[in-house]
Amino acid sequence: MTNASPQQAARIMGLRANALAAVVMLLIQYCLGISVNLDSTLPASDHGKSLFGGFPAAVGNGPVLLTLHAILGTGLLITALAALIRSLRLGAPPISLTTLALLAICTAWMSGSEFIGHQKNGASLAMALATALAILCYTLVIFLLNHSMPDRR
Repeated sequence: MTNASPQQAARIMGLRANALAAVVMLLIQYCLGISVNLDSTLPASDHGKSLFGGFPAAVGNGPVLLTLHAILGTGLLITALAALIRSLRLGAPPISLTTLALLAICTAWMSGSEFIGHQKNGASLAMALATALAILCYTLVIFLLNHSMPDRR
């Protein structure tokens, strides 16, 4: 293992913790999405909403599970941005992985907002695939950064 300065080690631990939090949030989000898909009926008034009109409709008019799903998705955007900022302080490869994860989460968020207005299966599939990609990216960040940690002997 490489020897990192205490400051670098703290940054690595911070990014790993951030990535782990994102993975947990993504798994909860995935379960909420499945629950919404199987157990919730979207209000008819939401049909035809635009991409950015879907989010307020989900939070304001949607079933409870959908509201939680939309709010957690927005929280994931913030978490992903924080992970990217942390990775910028460390350098590659975390930068590419956290950038890809942020793009995947943005894709899932926009697909979810589109799904509210049009309820197309493609939007639902895009959410699921983007979530899987983000989970993969953050898992790789955790794994790869584990090998960068200093020996604690």
